[in-house]
Amino acid sequence: MQVSVQNFSARELLVLARKTATKIAASGLTQRERLRLCKSLLTDAPSSLIAKELSDKLNRLEINEKHFWVGTFYTLLLPEAVRRDQATYFTPPYLAQGLVRILCAAGFDLQKHTAIDPAAGGAAFLSIIAAQMRDAGLAPASIVRRIRGFEIDGGLARLSEALIADRIDKDVARGSVVSVRNSLKAREKKKYDLVIANPPFGRISLSELPRSQWESVCHSGHINKYAVFADLCVRLTTPGGLIGLVLPSSFMAGPLYDRLRTFLRQRGEILTLGSVVNRKDVFVDVCQDVSVLVARIGKAHQSESPVTFGRFQGFRPFKVTSALKLPADSARPWVAPASNSGFATGGASLADYGAVLRTGYFVWNREQDRMSKRSGKLCVPLVWAENVKPDSFCKPLSRGGRGMDFVRFEKESAAIIRTQALVMQRTTNNTQARRLIAARLAPAILKKYGGFVTENHTIAVTASDIASLKLIKLLLNSEAVDQRYRLVSGTASVSVNLLRELDLPSPAALRAAVGKLGYTDEAVQRAYENSLLTKRLAIA
Repeated sequence: MQVSVQNFSARELLVLARKTATKIAASGLTQRERLRLCKSLLTDAPSSLIAKELSDKLNRLEINEKHFWVGTFYTLLLPEAVRRDQATYFTPPYLAQGLVRILCAAGFDLQKHTAIDPAAGGAAFLSIIAAQMRDAGLAPASIVRRIRGFEIDGGLARLSEALIADRIDKDVARGSVVSVRNSLKAREKKKYDLVIANPPFGRISLSELPRSQWESVCHSGHINKYAVFADLCVRLTTPGGLIGLVLPSSFMAGPLYDRLRTFLRQRGEILTLGSVVNRKDVFVDVCQDVSVLVARIGKAHQSESPVTFGRFQGFRPFKVTSALKLPADSARPWVAPASNSGFATGGASLADYGAVLRTGYFVWNREQDRMSKRSGKLCVPLVWAENVKPDSFCKPLSRGGRGMDFVRFEKESAAIIRTQALVMQRTTNNTQARRLIAARLAPAILKKYGGFVTENHTIAVTASDIASLKLIKLLLNSEAVDQRYRLVSGTASVSVNLLRELDLPSPAALRAAVGKLGYTDEAVQRAYENSLLTKRLAIA
């Protein structure tokens, strides 16, 4: 997070908050002590002298930023395992305010309607809504009756109510707004005009929830909290009411979220889909690609109804970029062209470069008996995902770093790749600078062994000639292509189908750019900018 606050940066504030939390937490804090300390920061009278410097800086912030950092500081005081398990990462003010603004424009009435956040820790949304209700002329008692929240952490629930009280300048009775509840196991009969949330992310095992609670939005092998929360949010909404959610971008395009997309469009009209361009501007300590969803619940989405696409970029207000229809097939990605996120479009795909993609063949933990340390006529080297380094040739070293692993075949197989190829990591993580990482197999390996196979956490890419393969490698390792891929996928797994559909510069434009600028990121960006011009000239 790079936004500047007063005369110090958010990064500097995070360093100070983490340092302060480490010192204080070392002595061991109860939930009550954590809560008391964080509430004291609201009044610039910290209950611990260790927090004095932090308190001084927090009280120089405007109230939205101050509340965000007080809540964040509470999470930094939590044990690491608890914080990770509860996914306590809060929505930054610019994004929370932007989402509330979109919802008000869509019909949420601050003077009349009710709202609930079923993942209310830090009150990112509820405190902003409470402040806007106060500005709209509502009395504190009326505001407290109209907003509701659930939070699994008791201390965060109480802190959330303290933040709301600070907004409306009135004490909030314990539990009158935010209840300590596990939303996924609670039974709430009341419905609300607005359900707004930044739900927790993370996998759920089959044993944690009954099948009826996840089967409409998840596949059995991939049950994610945020998808189940989306189902809950729909069920909490009155007919004609609105939902506003901050979700991983994977829901808009990931193949495993086709059920969620189908469920959402069956239960409501999709109004707005917004992307957050810089993932570093979202959650403290976490790099996560996220998007915003706004829908009106009650009637199914009509195929002819346009959806507003837009983006949040650089802490600026939400910018509408286009209005497009969703694809009839929910398995297809819900994404606007890259141009709608401020990117130049190329109009080509990997197929135009002659690329052939295939998922890695060998599942080592199921077929260890076929592995060997010696080569042979039908015993070829195995390339592991960790062998893939973008700045060097891919060499099939064993996972222990000693020698190579080989895979035995009984007869010739299409799984053996006998031409020059690229190998990509198929599973990355959100801390990596790039989602797409590709390397060319070392030519000496193919010359010596005649072929190779890759494991299932990789993708192999072949082409008709080396020149095309070098261009494909340049594209896949470029920042420009990585940015465009992140627009359509927020998951750690790289999808072969999404790669095939990815917008790329035309081969002619890329070859021309490489001729002038070499195999550089700048050449790829120049090729995107010149692709449409090159296409027009070719037609003329």
